[in-house]
Amino acid sequence: MSDRPTVVRAQGPQRDCLTPEKPTKQVAIIGHDAPADVRTGPEFTRRDVSLGGASAERTEGRGADGRHLGWLRIPSRRLMVSVRTHDPEIARRILDSARLVSVDHNGCPARRPPEKRPAPTHPTARSAMAPANPSSISLCYYGASADTLLTSARLSGQEAAALAAALSSAAPGPNPDVDPKECALPPAPPPADAVLLVEDAAGRGAVHVAFSGCSGRGLDNGALRARVNQPLIHRIMAPLGTGFAFHGDLSR
Repeated sequence: MSDRPTVVRAQGPQRDCLTPEKPTKQVAIIGHDAPADVRTGPEFTRRDVSLGGASAERTEGRGADGRHLGWLRIPSRRLMVSVRTHDPEIARRILDSARLVSVDHNGCPARRPPEKRPAPTHPTARSAMAPANPSSISLCYYGASADTLLTSARLSGQEAAALAAALSSAAPGPNPDVDPKECALPPAPPPADAVLLVEDAAGRGAVHVAFSGCSGRGLDNGALRARVNQPLIHRIMAPLGTGFAFHGDLSR
């Protein structure tokens, strides 16, 4: 909680340091729609707007600590952009800059892929979870509670090769389901938390990564399944800059 401006995407589980946010802090957050967080009152103005053809609500005003506050809610996408700044012009410019896209700057679909298993499109899919030396790996994180892309990152060079090696060295899977005494198993496994888009000169493939639910956990490239463990999840999630949670023992 420094005095530096912060942009937050996919705010997930985090250590609670009991550090209050100072009035000097400037923040922009892109995340799930949370209408309870939007202030109301005579000091705030609300208006209906359109964002790429989608209906949205925009609220702006000044908070009790002197900062200029703003929210842009897109209910149909379950998304919200919120800002807290010193300058009303900065808050306005951030909200004005919001755009809805179908594919983001890292090549990640804005909506979680509907299929339960990816198509094994890469030539190496039946022999390895990921190609040995990918030119890039896009990390597309959707989380467990919505089908909207929360955040993404793209790895290349040694970072991409290291992740590909970790994926391909994972133990054959999938992970066993959590003991029903510890976690209520759903009728069907939940969708993947993240989709990894792996590309090299031979083509492109996808690896689904599931870890937050009680069942259906593991890696899946459409032809092979393998287990996830905490170090591998750390390797995937660290570039995304967001926390994560899982149930049960991933080491079994």
